[in-house]
Amino acid sequence: MEKKSTDNKKGGRPPKTSVSRKSKTVGVCFSEPELYAIKHRAKQAGLPLSIYCHDAILKAEIKEAMKKEDIQTLKGLANMGNNLNQFVKMARFTNLKTLEEESLKLFEEIQQIIKQLSHDWKNSKRKEL
Repeated sequence: MEKKSTDNKKGGRPPKTSVSRKSKTVGVCFSEPELYAIKHRAKQAGLPLSIYCHDAILKAEIKEAMKKEDIQTLKGLANMGNNLNQFVKMARFTNLKTLEEESLKLFEEIQQIIKQLSHDWKNSKRKEL
């Protein structure tokens, strides 16, 4: 007859620390087509759905939303583009000198806005989560 060990040591892997243990869940709702697409991508990656979603969320690159000032600036550029289009139409009915003067004014305004946007975007810092 074999002797049973008297020490109560359990076999198997040691327990995970509270930092590495994944014990919290987050509920996310998807439409049927979205879920199908996610499952398809997970299958293509050769990963289970839960691991694919976990990695996709943690490794995703988050881009900061545009500021209100930038949106207003872009709307201003769009308005100027419309004005420029109207000047071109006006050229068909008026003399070209008037069109040239108005176009140069508009061109300078557009250049100022582009410089402003370029400066703002160049100096903005993206938040990394």
